[in-house]
Amino acid sequence: MQQSNQLVRLMEIAIMTSLALVLDYLSGLFLRMPNGGSLALIMIPVILMSIRWGISTGFIIGVLIAGLQLMNSPIIATPVQGFLDYFVASVVISLSGLFSGLIKKAIQDQKRKQQFFYITLAVFIASFFRLLTFFISGVVFFSQYAPKGTPGWVYSLIYNSTYMVPSFIICSIVLCILIPSASRLVFPRQK
Repeated sequence: MQQSNQLVRLMEIAIMTSLALVLDYLSGLFLRMPNGGSLALIMIPVILMSIRWGISTGFIIGVLIAGLQLMNSPIIATPVQGFLDYFVASVVISLSGLFSGLIKKAIQDQKRKQQFFYITLAVFIASFFRLLTFFISGVVFFSQYAPKGTPGWVYSLIYNSTYMVPSFIICSIVLCILIPSASRLVFPRQK
C-alpha cells in the first residue's frame, strides 16, 4: 500500500508540475511585465499539491518548476537574483501546505466559511512570501529601473504587487471553488 501511495504521489507531482508550467505560459500571454513577472497561476497546482500531500511535495514541485523555468529564457542579472526569483519564489508556495489539516477539518465538518477562510489564508501565505521574495530581489537587483526620484523599495513593491495581488485574488477564487467541490480528490481517504 505504501508503494502504491508513493507511485500515485510521484505521478501527481509530474502531472501538476506540467500543469503549472502550462499555466505559467498561458498567464504570460495575459500579463507579462517588462522586467519579468506575470500572473502567478503557477501557484494553483503547487498549492493544491501542498494541501493534498504536504509541504515537502510542494517543495519538490517548486524545485522542478524552478529548474524547468531556468531552462526557458530566464531573466537573470546575477546568480543570487536568479536563485531568489526562480528557486526561492517557487518553493515558498509550498508553505500553503501548513493549512492542510485545517482545510481538511473544515471540509469534514462542512463549515463553508472556515473552508474559504483557510484556503484563502493558504493562498495569502504563498502569495505573500512569493511577493516578499520578488520584492527583495527587486530592491537589490532592479532598483536602477525605478523612475528618477522614486526609491527602489517603492518601485519594487509597486512593480511586483502589480501582478502578485491579482494572482492572489485569482488563485484564491479558483481554489475556493475547486477544493470544496472536489474534496474527495484533494483528500481521497475522507469518508
